[in-house]
Amino acid sequence: MKTDEIILTYGNETVSGFIPQKTIDNGKFMPLILPKKLPVIKNVKEALLDALEKPIGIQKPLSQIVKENYKGGDVAIITDDHDRPNTHTKLLLPVLIDLLLTTYHVPLTKIKVVIATGTHRPSTDEEIEKILGKGMRNKVNLVIHKCKENNVEVGKVAGQTIKIDSAVFNSDIIIPLTDVENHYFAGIAGGPKAICPGVCDMDTIRYEHLHMFGSEGFAKNVDLGIIDGNPIFETKVKIVKTILESLRKQGKEVYTIVSIIDTEDDLVYLKGGELFESHLHAAEVLKNVWTVNVEKRPDIVIAGASVWGVNLYQMGKATHCAYNAVKKSGIILNVAPCHQSWGNEEFKGLMKIGMDELNKYSDKQTGIKKTLEVVIDIVKKDFKIGKQKPVDIFQILNFVGWGNLHIIQDGIPESDEHLLPFVFWGDKTQPVKERLNSWLKKYLDDKTISVINNPGYLVKSSE
Repeated sequence: MKTDEIILTYGNETVSGFIPQKTIDNGKFMPLILPKKLPVIKNVKEALLDALEKPIGIQKPLSQIVKENYKGGDVAIITDDHDRPNTHTKLLLPVLIDLLLTTYHVPLTKIKVVIATGTHRPSTDEEIEKILGKGMRNKVNLVIHKCKENNVEVGKVAGQTIKIDSAVFNSDIIIPLTDVENHYFAGIAGGPKAICPGVCDMDTIRYEHLHMFGSEGFAKNVDLGIIDGNPIFETKVKIVKTILESLRKQGKEVYTIVSIIDTEDDLVYLKGGELFESHLHAAEVLKNVWTVNVEKRPDIVIAGASVWGVNLYQMGKATHCAYNAVKKSGIILNVAPCHQSWGNEEFKGLMKIGMDELNKYSDKQTGIKKTLEVVIDIVKKDFKIGKQKPVDIFQILNFVGWGNLHIIQDGIPESDEHLLPFVFWGDKTQPVKERLNSWLKKYLDDKTISVINNPGYLVKSSE
């Protein structure tokens, strides 16, 4: 392997040649062993029609659903919001709409696209174009979900009132257009996640998300790629089943489309059918697409955030991915521009409380454990989206140790640096490669090192 073959994505920039060739030649560089690439789906229209008419699980083909359940109302297509790459949305949405018009004879005026924001802010006009694809916004009836507005009650789970977007509830047919990928606390995103948190109200989402926390960070099995025994996923199932039952009592039906985009941004999987069965089927395939291996856990992991490097909040996915790869007490170097700075004010606010607590202790390792207790207690009493991120950061810090979380970035102001347990590195006026080179000169020595340029990887080692 040559050093130019090892790359990091930094915003719109691709960086290579920063790992010393002697480190590679001496066997200190631990490359990711990528899975065998699946065949690329080239005829998208044919594959999508097949997915609609040959469902996975107990679901009926879409043609039969249209015949039995379509009463002249809306057909709601649920898409991801601006915090996801949406490669699959841009590729599949125009084809799906065309099929609804020409094959299933649904009028264009009755096709509604619902952007599933969960508790995130509404998408901007620029972001909507990135989600749907150029020119699509003016072709569809668009609804941006708002978790505090226009939601209707559909039932209860363990005494918790469950509500979803009225635009979804009032549609004859609902089509979640999803892709599956590893997620740092939901286990695997896609499928039912499009419904909850995607189009649920704030209180429903809070109820679900509170199940992620344990006494020392995230609860058992709350991690990348895990849905079996994951309390978040288990709660999600209960919520979404309640929603589906309510919809079906009203004569409405849900038909889910599930896709997989591989590490090279190619469509390699496209199926449809019953919400849970199609999701679980895709989750098994995902293991063969996004699981990578390293010979052993390295001393250092350079964590590139790729397209998730827009802000500190999203960059955390890369930090968590590296956490699953690095050895205990190893070093994680985050590399992300973070041009949108923090990305979430709840995250920033709780980090301040956490760092104020941590700074009370001269023994930082003891302080980290105490800080985790304080932060988790606050989150459980008043959970808001964003507050899970400090829990994740402090549990990772507890694993690697004080002083072992580093970052190269551009968007976090110096006045905020004290709110984070990161070692901030380099002059922002310098090119990223120069900052990387200077960091490696100080910290690499004779250590083993890996570079992970995609937070979606589930990294496993033989150790």
